[in-house]
Amino acid sequence: MEVIPNMLNLLLSIMYWRSRIKFKENPLATIYFHHVFEYKNRYHQDDITAAEFDRKIKFLKRHFNILALPEAIELLKTQCLPPKALVITFDDGYQDNYTVAAPILKNNDCPATFFISTSGIEKGYLWNDEVEQLLDNTSIKLISADIIGEKITISNKMEKVKALQLLLSKLKFLSHEKRTRQLKKLAHELGNIEFKRTMMTTAQVQKLHQKGFTIGAHTHNHTILTTETNNDCRQELLMNKNQLEAIINEEIKFFAFPNGLFERDFTSEHCNIAKNMKFKAAFSTNDGGATSLSNIYSIPRFMPYRKQLSLFALSIAKIAGEHV
Repeated sequence: MEVIPNMLNLLLSIMYWRSRIKFKENPLATIYFHHVFEYKNRYHQDDITAAEFDRKIKFLKRHFNILALPEAIELLKTQCLPPKALVITFDDGYQDNYTVAAPILKNNDCPATFFISTSGIEKGYLWNDEVEQLLDNTSIKLISADIIGEKITISNKMEKVKALQLLLSKLKFLSHEKRTRQLKKLAHELGNIEFKRTMMTTAQVQKLHQKGFTIGAHTHNHTILTTETNNDCRQELLMNKNQLEAIINEEIKFFAFPNGLFERDFTSEHCNIAKNMKFKAAFSTNDGGATSLSNIYSIPRFMPYRKQLSLFALSIAKIAGEHV
């Protein structure tokens, strides 16, 4: 049940007042998206449509102080964040971020940051897109246990959707080298195809930057850093940072860890790698808000999965104020 606007504003004000009393400053909430589709996509049930995104952005603009990431980080450091401070981010660099999400953000005068994996720009797709497109285009009914250690039936659309989630949940915890080998085996089983572009082009990233949006790093191959050696991690970040800087002709100051759970997907060592590479801040996907006392190289980001907009807003305030 939706909360009426006046009541919602009152509840949010009380929650942020309590947070300010608790922390002696206002916390920063950072939320993230991946896709914004024109229409619902059966393989991506958690991602929203253009119409839903437009409603959500309009709603958030009414009830929060949405800040550009560089401004938010400076205000965070000086304990000068306004109440209800919110940053909006996107992960990976999907083409619909440029064609669908960016126009909605621009029409609503809403800043956002896009963390981009550069292998997607080069090839046109990421490894998880390969899995999705192989499943979607195959007429094969069974995947052997040679891929993830168990057989998977894919005889209909529903089984393909479930298979995608299962395959991604296993393959993402392999190193880039091992995962590439398994993807080749999967393509051999399901039938090699010509993959379609899902990611932004170089020109689109440039235009996104020119429109005033912030571009951030997200590793080159979208690999979980704890699956790699420290040297390979440095190369992942360095290649990503250098390529993005060459595209926008400006320093890349911010980085988001793929998958992003602290102590599972990255550690303090990886935070130090990001720091030594002169990133100004780095982001996890742990629940919570950030204050001036937070580790600037593992700032929490989250996504409340509440469909009703008022509950979505209250969840942002609750998470930002309780898990700093």
